[in-house]
Amino acid sequence: MAVHNLMEDIVKSCLKDWMQHQPELAGMDEKAESDIMAIVLNQLPAKYVSTLQGEVFAKTQLRAQVESDVYRELALGVQKVFKSDRKSVLSSDSQA
Repeated sequence: MAVHNLMEDIVKSCLKDWMQHQPELAGMDEKAESDIMAIVLNQLPAKYVSTLQGEVFAKTQLRAQVESDVYRELALGVQKVFKSDRKSVLSSDSQA
């Protein structure tokens, strides 16, 4: 197994979960998702594993510990993407 940052999996999972419960995020495009993930991952410490056993162990321990931090950073990341001038389905101006 290659070295892998588990925070990517956790952030992606939390973002998908949050999108399901936030109607205003339902039409989010792939670029907006990627932008939010990059913003969030840059604010959180990386958690690397290099074995499947380490991944299983770390996932069970890590998610519960960092979930509140991830959701806090997701909220900030979504705000940044919403406020940006980039074209996205998140803003009503993007239809032009």
